[in-house]
Amino acid sequence: MKRIVAVLGGGNGGHTLAADLSLAGHEVRLFEMEKFKGNMLSVFETRKIECVGEVLSGVADISLVTSSIEEAIEGAEVILVAVPAFAHKGYAELLAEKVNSNQLVVLLPGTLGSLEFVNTWKELNANKDVVIAESDTLPYATRLEGPGKVRVNVKILVQIGVFPATKTDWAENILKDILNVRMVSNVLEAGLSSMNPIDHPPGTILNAGRIERSNGDFYIYEEGMTPSVIRVMEQLDNERIAIGSKFELSLMTIGDLLHTSGYGPKGDTWEVLNGSRSLTPIKGPSNLNSRYLTEDIPFGLKTYASIATYLGIKTPVMDSLITLATILVNEDLEDQGRTIEDLGINGMSVSEIKEYVTTGQILIAK
Repeated sequence: MKRIVAVLGGGNGGHTLAADLSLAGHEVRLFEMEKFKGNMLSVFETRKIECVGEVLSGVADISLVTSSIEEAIEGAEVILVAVPAFAHKGYAELLAEKVNSNQLVVLLPGTLGSLEFVNTWKELNANKDVVIAESDTLPYATRLEGPGKVRVNVKILVQIGVFPATKTDWAENILKDILNVRMVSNVLEAGLSSMNPIDHPPGTILNAGRIERSNGDFYIYEEGMTPSVIRVMEQLDNERIAIGSKFELSLMTIGDLLHTSGYGPKGDTWEVLNGSRSLTPIKGPSNLNSRYLTEDIPFGLKTYASIATYLGIKTPVMDSLITLATILVNEDLEDQGRTIEDLGINGMSVSEIKEYVTTGQILIAK
């Protein structure tokens, strides 16, 4: 079924989503904020995005490119929010009182941002019946090669969690027409399955010297994912999985997540990463002030660690990486980002949190 889709965000993900869905025959409205319009002026002027590479090629004609959020979402069946995690709260505020219960809002990816959206809307007394979902990763390994031009290395099978989880079937019926999706039990499972906070920080922090001396000529997956780095990554991954276990979630390991998403061959973490045709050609990060630390620490590992502390789970590797990243980027990342308070689940027991993400309601103990 052809869908009317609003894509919010003009970065790598937004460009690629708009192009791919347009080429597939959907009606796509692409939104970018006025202050960032200059970064993609050619797309505003031509309403065209060029895709290059083996995975996706062709020139997509976008139905509407706009900086008016009202124009972008009017009549849209699904609203795809493809922006960095630090922008989630701002987009939640932007969409307040503008979306309705017939529209599905999806964060691509979320890293538990769906719960921050819901919490923000509650504070604003808005969008009480709106269903929101999030994925564990972006649906593509993709990079902008210039305004209106993207190179897609691979299309990804994304895991989708829905809030409230009772609306999962309804959401799946919409999303299966536009994305390659696997529905999971709830937004906790999707958010705790995010791969970027597990592979990016170890690969960046433990290669800090090489990155600084590389003059931008560094390939994190080809050069940086050595056996010792991967050992740290897997210890970090064990801490993530322990958090999921508290909610009775059987989370996949990082190696299995990478494989099932389509990034690499089946095997352990080393075999998946070193056998990945889509990841090893990716260049970067070019410096330590990259989103691999400035986003994946405060809106990834910090969020996980906040939940772990609340649940009484020790996370020494996670805590160490947060501390090292803060020193490396010379910025107090510990005062930034998303915590359990931002998710709106502090003060709840584990059973209350599970009830909340399932029904949207807080369980009141008798």
